[in-house]
Amino acid sequence: MKAKFIAAALLAAALAACGGKASFTLGGSISGLANQGLILQNNGGNDLPVNAGATSFSFPNGISYGTEYKVSIKQQPDHMTCAFLGGTEVGSAGHTTSINIVLSCSQNAYTVGGTVEGLTGGDLVLVNGSATGSFTVTKGATSFTVPGTIPVGTAYGVTVLTQPAGQTCSVSNGSGVMGDAPRTNIVVKCTP
Repeated sequence: MKAKFIAAALLAAALAACGGKASFTLGGSISGLANQGLILQNNGGNDLPVNAGATSFSFPNGISYGTEYKVSIKQQPDHMTCAFLGGTEVGSAGHTTSINIVLSCSQNAYTVGGTVEGLTGGDLVLVNGSATGSFTVTKGATSFTVPGTIPVGTAYGVTVLTQPAGQTCSVSNGSGVMGDAPRTNIVVKCTP
């Protein structure tokens, strides 16, 4: 009986010497982060700025076994949108052997288009460089949108590929670099 008491006392002393609860690193992986500005936050108060190009993150202080955590995106990076994938951003330390939050980021992308004036002779074929290929604007149309979206910072250039029957169409404001909103200022004017 005395031996069991001594063993229990030694075990308690050993556990106390270890410092109590296990500590877990709160972090994970990031893909696609090309721009500055991402700030993550844990439990509404611990901010973690993450540099462009980073492929992983970890909050500086570990969390103890049983501690609840909630990682959120306090600020999105410039011209990008990030979202949590695969793992979870909410949990309790110790329910799994490691905490691995997965964050995926992508460049924001928007549409490009504009107005059409005087298209009466037939269909018009426009092209946006090699990014989206050619597309048709039908006879009588008053507006158009280039198929798909164009990422922020990417150059675009809408030009006439095939003129409509009996008309000549010209494009103004057809080129630029994609900004942080849809572009609707391209003007196509067709004349006999």
